[in-house]
Amino acid sequence: MTLFRASIATLGALFAAAGCASAPKPTAELSQAHSLVDQAEQSGAPQYASADLAMARSKLQQADLEAQKHPDLSLRSAQEASVDARVALARTNAAKAQVALRDVNAATQTLRNETDRQSMQSEMASPNPPATTP
Repeated sequence: MTLFRASIATLGALFAAAGCASAPKPTAELSQAHSLVDQAEQSGAPQYASADLAMARSKLQQADLEAQKHPDLSLRSAQEASVDARVALARTNAAKAQVALRDVNAATQTLRNETDRQSMQSEMASPNPPATTP
């Protein structure tokens, strides 16, 4: 009889453990979302994509709060935070590319202006004999 009770207790513990295991915490998704939000923050998103970054932070905070009691909701919030962080990264990269393009265009214009100025100085420094008509 004691063996029977021990077996039932063991089975009960296994079922209880299996019940807890059926709703895993979304740790991988949370880790990924935290990593993406950190990347966005370090890439310059606070300057170039602050609204997207703020949404990602908010959803990540919500995912962290929900992780213990509502893993399904936490998973969804973590995924949304990841998407918002990716959008913030993309907008930041696009804004930085625009700035770099403006800088290249400005440098190109400066180079053109300098080339034109030097060309005019060369023309003025070397006297050309007047053209004669036969």
